[in-house]
Amino acid sequence: MARLAVNAKAWQPVTQFSGWRSIDQYARKEPSPPGGFSLSDFATEVRETVTVYDLPLSSHPSFRAETVDRLSGLVHDRLSATIVKIPKETPSIDARGNRLDLPSSILWSCSYGLPLRLKFPEGQHLRVQFQLRGLGTTRIGKEVIAVNKEQSCISSGEAEVDFGDDFAQIAWRIPLDALERKLAASTGHLVTRRLEFDPVLNLTTPQSRTVLQILQSILGVIDGGPATPAKLMQAELESALLVSLLCAARHNYRELLDRGCPAAAPWQVCQAESFIEANWDKPITIEDLVSASGAGARSVFRAFRQSRDYTPAQFKRHIRLQRAKRLLQDDNSTLSVTEIALTCGFPDVSRFSKDFSRAFGVPPSKLLQRKRSTTALNR
Repeated sequence: MARLAVNAKAWQPVTQFSGWRSIDQYARKEPSPPGGFSLSDFATEVRETVTVYDLPLSSHPSFRAETVDRLSGLVHDRLSATIVKIPKETPSIDARGNRLDLPSSILWSCSYGLPLRLKFPEGQHLRVQFQLRGLGTTRIGKEVIAVNKEQSCISSGEAEVDFGDDFAQIAWRIPLDALERKLAASTGHLVTRRLEFDPVLNLTTPQSRTVLQILQSILGVIDGGPATPAKLMQAELESALLVSLLCAARHNYRELLDRGCPAAAPWQVCQAESFIEANWDKPITIEDLVSASGAGARSVFRAFRQSRDYTPAQFKRHIRLQRAKRLLQDDNSTLSVTEIALTCGFPDVSRFSKDFSRAFGVPPSKLLQRKRSTTALNR
């Protein structure tokens, strides 16, 4: 596989995830691959505007250390890593790590406040590193890969990560079997060989920018809203993130994703729609649609486009908006607009209001006000 050249002199620090557009903007520019399969189909409910804090996932702290001895024990216990290089004189430090457990994978945000090198052992998972700020590199054997705003590093074997003075990163740890299941569902083919990735992920491509946008959305859901109601969106966004990584990265099964595929039969589309209607209040993943329809993911998405002129995600959003409308009109419901939005799988109330107004021609707050006025008059 081709390698992206690493130029240490060209490293540019970045203060935060910046310059990302909404996924819909990228989707409009990105041509659909053969078979009509589009990454945007998996994540149309992504937040348009998300605040990213200094160190994301601050609501999920895992460790904080002020001394090297304390840090050494924490990185071993929490990260299964070993400090192999650190400045001799470090009387005090400010090392922080936050951890979010998603349904199938783990997101870490880490900042150590001093230059150091951590050694990670080989495992049955994939590590994907995204720069937040500063300079960092990852050593895989004799290869040294920069982690910066233009590229990410993907590794599964033994690796050493060099943190610069102010380097901070998001590290996504994914069990390989979770990716293999997602790959099998997306392509309709059994994964019989170990999934192997090129260690460099070019972040300047439209497919990779989709990965960043979905990641940004997950961080926004976690840091910008209540944790419990966001569980539904966490699961669906993680599913979209896994698929977007498979489509953006170079790996030994990439050709399967680039092939064309036949469309599913109309009855299979109906099966998928029935499943969505029956499970609108639960996380709905690609594997769920594949199981419900009996067809491969790309075939299902292509059939939706051809026979319905919308995607499964758009149908799911429509069903959830209808449920929200019923709750807003229910005389026995005392829920607020925010509570209804969260109940129906919309963590961003502003986005929910826009979608609702577009679908029904009236803001949800107005509909709720009408119901309360009518209820008061009838008392």
